[in-house]
Amino acid sequence: MKTLRLVLWIAVALVAGLLGWLTLEMTRTKEQVAGGPFGVPFQLVAQDGKQITEKAFTGKPTALFFGFTHCPEVCPTTLFELNGWLDKVDPDGSKLQAYFVTVDPERDTPEIIGQYVGNVSKRITGISGPPDKVLDMVKGYRVY
Repeated sequence: MKTLRLVLWIAVALVAGLLGWLTLEMTRTKEQVAGGPFGVPFQLVAQDGKQITEKAFTGKPTALFFGFTHCPEVCPTTLFELNGWLDKVDPDGSKLQAYFVTVDPERDTPEIIGQYVGNVSKRITGISGPPDKVLDMVKGYRVY
């Protein structure tokens, strides 16, 4: 009887220790991921050549996809999937908006982005701009 009681107390202590460790680990990971502001003010160029700022992301839920036109597989596939999701969730296009932001602005001019995104969807807007300003946005949105 004493042995059983001892084993149960040891089990309780181990479970309590494990739960405590998991709680600390989850808190530490969350702080590392969420440890600062998300998003930054920016002035870039939309695919139509007009200036675009972070204010374009207000008013409706917004999907941002960071990629580049020379991406062989993931970027075009994700753009097609994003377009499909937009069509399913918001068929008339009044509730959601989506943007494709280049991470390679030296090659992806607004015109090239417009052609690339336009081949997939009329609902996704391409964004490019000067490399230093694009890099600031990429860092501000924690894209790695």
